[in-house]
This record gives sequence, C-alpha cells and structure tokens, in this order.
Amino acid sequence: MRKILLFGLMLLAACNREEQPEPPTAAETERLDEAEEMLNDLANEEGAAPEGTAPAVNSD
Repeated sequence: MRKILLFGLMLLAACNREEQPEPPTAAETERLDEAEEMLNDLANEEGAAPEGTAPAVNSD
C-alpha cells in the first residue's frame, strides 16, 4: 500500500510542474535592449507612410 501511495504522490508532483524558460543572461539582455533601441530609432526616423501607400483591402 505504501508503494502505491508513494507512486501516486510522485506522479502528482511530476504533473504539477510547469517548466519555465530560462531568463536571458546579462549579455542577451543587453543585446535585446540595443535591438529595441535601434528599432525605435528606425520607427522615429521613418515616420508615417505617405498617403495612398496602404495595402489594398479586398472585400470578398
């Protein structure tokens, strides 16, 4: 009976685990921050698209 109870508890403990991705390292965080800054700079430089350049909307 103890073996069944122990097996059940181990199974329950294994099922409740949620695997989380590892947080980025300091170097990865720095690179991500630099990439975000570059994208923000590009967005600010380009501004809005000129009128009439939006993609066509198909209404089927």
